Amino acid sequence: MGKLFIVRHGETVWNREGRIQGHTDVGLSERGREQARRLARRLESVPFAAAYTSDLCRAADTAAAILEGRDVPLCATARLREYHKGVFEGLTDGELRARYPLEYPGYVAKDLDYAPDGGESVRGVSARMAGVVNEIKERHLGDSVLVVGHGGSLRAAMMALLGMQPDANWRFVFGNCSLTIVDTYPDNAVLRLFNDASHLDGLAALGGD
Repeated sequence: MGKLFIVRHGETVWNREGRIQGHTDVGLSERGREQARRLARRLESVPFAAAYTSDLCRAADTAAAILEGRDVPLCATARLREYHKGVFEGLTDGELRARYPLEYPGYVAKDLDYAPDGGESVRGVSARMAGVVNEIKERHLGDSVLVVGHGGSLRAAMMALLGMQPDANWRFVFGNCSLTIVDTYPDNAVLRLFNDASHLDGLAALGGD
């Protein structure tokens, strides 16, 4: 049996502002860095054999914080990136609604094939994520492995791991620096923990950006 420790990146300033990030390379806020440090303490006894992360800095820096001081190989890959949101990146929901009133209904509809100009569809990201997470699973069936990514694309990863249809994508939510654990077998995967952020209890009282 293998075990995947799946983590969404720590908070960014754009997360707090409600801005669409996609492939835009936004760094962690100070709160996001503290979230990563807290998760590192929670996972310090897990003997990771390998780690994989999106190459966008908010994910890669979260992974590096979790693995600080450890001799664990870390593979950063564009295949684990968030959905590309094309011309919508950098906008808040209100700005998107005002600037693209004709496109907005398509963006918020649960349409697997809708893609913003220059961006990706849910179906396209589902295929991308299925490829990479199944490769990781098959390569590490006897290992504990860290996987750090993004809220949207990790939903697609869960669909692939659990054998669910892509239209179930909208039933999952990943909080910043939350922890999800999946046990993996050659012919199956079992969800053991989902979107747990108990390691962040009390963080809101610290303030900061």
